[in-house]
Amino acid sequence: MDGKDKPVIKAYGFVEAVTHPDPEGSKRGRVNVVLDSLRMEAFRTEVSVKDTTDDLLIVRILSTINRLEARFPECKWAEGSWIEFQLQDSPGDPPAWYLSAKDEYSGPVVRTNITSAVRLGGRPNSADTLEQKLIEFCRSPDATYVQKPLVLPRQNSMSDQFVRVVDVGQASFAAIHISKKISSQILGYFDVGGPLFFHHKTFPKVFRERKMVPETGFVALSHWDFDHYSLAVSKLPTLRNLAWYAPDQPVGFNAARLQALLGPNLTLLSVPKFGVTSGIELWKGTGVSSNRNDSGYAMRIARVEGPILLSGDLPYSMLPTGIGNQFSGIVVTHHGGAFTGSPPTPLGKGAKAAVSYGIPNRYHHPNPAAIALHQTAGWSIQPTNASLKNRGDVWL
Repeated sequence: MDGKDKPVIKAYGFVEAVTHPDPEGSKRGRVNVVLDSLRMEAFRTEVSVKDTTDDLLIVRILSTINRLEARFPECKWAEGSWIEFQLQDSPGDPPAWYLSAKDEYSGPVVRTNITSAVRLGGRPNSADTLEQKLIEFCRSPDATYVQKPLVLPRQNSMSDQFVRVVDVGQASFAAIHISKKISSQILGYFDVGGPLFFHHKTFPKVFRERKMVPETGFVALSHWDFDHYSLAVSKLPTLRNLAWYAPDQPVGFNAARLQALLGPNLTLLSVPKFGVTSGIELWKGTGVSSNRNDSGYAMRIARVEGPILLSGDLPYSMLPTGIGNQFSGIVVTHHGGAFTGSPPTPLGKGAKAAVSYGIPNRYHHPNPAAIALHQTAGWSIQPTNASLKNRGDVWL
């Protein structure tokens, strides 16, 4: 597709991620900005977001914060912001790429440029009204909202559960089994993500999970980033038949579409602790609600030899005290990226710390210093993608 054939796209976008591959806070290093977006002409309040599939886009911008702020002074590039922007072929402007949700995100990736961007909200009258309409448009009407802790009946005995950290490349996906066999029953999942389109080459060539999704069970979502839920809207649609438990967080259009498709199967949580089933609990991060990573959920799974921690992208400094600090196995936070706080203490020699990432990736995961901190703490690092040839699922 040459420049003359590329359409001019006007869209609304929710800033899902602003990722610094260089030292955090650097304005000179290039950042990846991900926008969960909808074409302007498709936004009508009387239409459900689940009916807008062909107009949904995942947009990636690659630039520096300095350049973006200079080029678009009316836009604040902060996660959770809403912006109005335009894409068109314009050499010299910051490069952008987009992928449509049409055909389960299997279409071509289109390279273009971002030529205008204005932040919505914080401005008088019409802008504030529009932002509120977009927020309401993305609000799930059929989900159950849990704002008070629910107490599960106490069980007289506890069965071990085993976690299979699935190799999905640069993303997060974990299956919880009743025994340490891939053929054993799956009770549920913690995150069901696949890579964003600019990391699609990290996804394994052979992926057998489609035939393994159970008819009943659960999906517990750490937070609403695309690489933590996307297989439910692409390769594994049967995941939507399960019971979903997820944080009640601000979301953009693509995430809102999944929420609408889940309908009453979705429970949105805003409680400090939630019991999913016997021995499996979700604990809410202590970070501010505007930061989806820091206010997401971690999962604690009871085991006879000690609990297991699945942290999602929640930094250890944001773990609530009640979840504990000693575990027999963990999934390293944020794909092995930099974190705040200290790694948990391993129970037993050789306790495994799984790391879910894909290579090569543009985030420079895993971070050598972050991995070294885990090793110094006594963890045995077990990556899902140690090299292009040495990769696969990790059992905890």
